Amino acid sequence: MILILSKPGDRDTDSVVEWLNFLNAPFIRINDEEVMEGKTSFSYNIDCAENSYFENSMQKVFLKDISVVWCRKFGFLDSYEKKLSLSRDLTDFLYNEFKGLRDLIFNLLEHKKWLFKRSSWSSKLEVLNQAKRAGLNIPKTIITTERNNLKSFLEENNNFIITKPIHEAMHAQLSNGSISLSTKEVENVKNLNKTFSPSLFQEYIEKEIELRVFYILGKCYSMAIFSQSNPQTQLDFRAFDFSNPNRFVPYQLPDHIEHKIDNLMKNLKINTGSIDLIKSQKNGDYYFLEVNPSGQFGMTAFPCNFPLYKIVAENLILLNDEE
Repeated sequence: MILILSKPGDRDTDSVVEWLNFLNAPFIRINDEEVMEGKTSFSYNIDCAENSYFENSMQKVFLKDISVVWCRKFGFLDSYEKKLSLSRDLTDFLYNEFKGLRDLIFNLLEHKKWLFKRSSWSSKLEVLNQAKRAGLNIPKTIITTERNNLKSFLEENNNFIITKPIHEAMHAQLSNGSISLSTKEVENVKNLNKTFSPSLFQEYIEKEIELRVFYILGKCYSMAIFSQSNPQTQLDFRAFDFSNPNRFVPYQLPDHIEHKIDNLMKNLKINTGSIDLIKSQKNGDYYFLEVNPSGQFGMTAFPCNFPLYKIVAENLILLNDEE
């Protein structure tokens, strides 16, 4: 039995589920919010944990009968965020409650086969360190709290660097709108305080193209993004210009880069993920930026005509059929 841990309305999950149905594979999909709302039952008794189970309107599945777990996105309580936007404490409480439940479920399933085992996930900085050890180029990177250190780093990198979150990019909702906490350029530091919160900075690498690579069980499916033709997307293609979208095309990475990516993912003990790379305009070298094990892959599948939903479904079935 295949267990899919996801959230309502996730298109990538929906499309993989369609293939699992078509291929007559045994699976159950559990959405985070439906568990929190009681629409999907979860039963656990500390005295007989082996009889823990999920039950929805269609089926009842005991955790002991699950062979494979696909952790897609499990813990984004979007509807609660909207309903409780003015009550941060209550929202935080619900997230903490869900985290406690999720940790329990993950522990109960620890010995199963996983497509992205969340307990193996490392921080962004550790991933960069591992990428370097795997032989991949990475941008020069620092974390600092001091303006003088930042000034020196800026001068060492042609007075043009970027800053990005230490953990994950996100949108912050304010009373009069929202702001994107993602990649931003830094060209001077004169208006900064002498000290500030710990912040991550990297050299700016002039890009020829950006690359999104979907990796699954040793194979890479790569897409080139021509973000440099539009000023709005030059720094980061995720600053989408919907009126003038970037061109997306299939791309074949050099074998030695795919081999290094494979080594990196195996060292991280992660068997799937969406990887961001850039190709330098200056020297043609490839630079690793980050990997998101639960990143969306529909954006790679559709423009490049990659059958990624079928590939994910088939790999889940193969894992489920393994002895």
